[in-house]
Amino acid sequence: MTWRHIFITKPSKLSVKNSQFVIKQENEVSIPFQDIASITLENEVVTLTQSVLAACAQHRISLIGCDQKKMPVGIFTAFHQHSRQLTVLTMQQSLSKPLKKRIWQTIVKQKISNQADCLIELGKDGARKLQSLANQVESGDKSNREAYAARVYFLELFGDEFTRRSSDERNKILNYGYSIMRSAVARSLVAYGFTPSLGIYHDSQTNAFNLADDFMEVLRPVVDRYVVSLTELSWTVQTRANLVNLLNTTVALNGAKYDCSAAVDEMIKSFVAVCRQQDVTYLKLPTLSDMSESADLVI
Repeated sequence: MTWRHIFITKPSKLSVKNSQFVIKQENEVSIPFQDIASITLENEVVTLTQSVLAACAQHRISLIGCDQKKMPVGIFTAFHQHSRQLTVLTMQQSLSKPLKKRIWQTIVKQKISNQADCLIELGKDGARKLQSLANQVESGDKSNREAYAARVYFLELFGDEFTRRSSDERNKILNYGYSIMRSAVARSLVAYGFTPSLGIYHDSQTNAFNLADDFMEVLRPVVDRYVVSLTELSWTVQTRANLVNLLNTTVALNGAKYDCSAAVDEMIKSFVAVCRQQDVTYLKLPTLSDMSESADLVI
């Protein structure tokens, strides 16, 4: 089972040796590829061999690139390695519009419920109102309860002066965390043979990850509660490392506890069942649990 999330913050040379991922800095570190779920490249002075790219694809490792401002800007994923790629694509394209609307309704309800749980954990008001909004979500969320809930939620989290479009430092940190969650969902979708550009609700012609954006919605509160917990809003390496390490946060799914990466895999696996059975009740979505993080490798 993959569980390591590698975070490269120093000038490095990345290569493959004896079927291991090798990171050469002042010292040299080797890690089995089969243990790695994602690699985030933050430092601009990182070189890697073509063998690294091939190994990442073969082992379904997400390779995340960052720009000069240290923000994730790209995801490298495997290219159609599923043994029944056409079967999955046909299944994905055959989803009826009513089923898509019910799937989106389920996602939005769980997202709002997770937001309510986040407020409860943080000792803030508004949870009861959010839960009421979750119960009002209709098929396809045609009354846009998601947007209304977001206004209530962020008001309670950060105060009435905060907006998601402002230059507030918290938005930069939130966006970084959301990008990491998005990459984890994209990785799992590709592993199960899905075409990420074909979304359930999101349908931008310029977005290669519409489906990832659909499913990552339920994971946003994992990032939100971390950002609220920050005593200093400093754009440091440690802050960004902690955001990557949120993939090791414990969440609940179908009565069991998983780290976030494993929960994403279970969620997408359940989506396979939804597509095969044409039944939204097979869908399993993560819920918030006590925050618990395992150690991560930070380089």
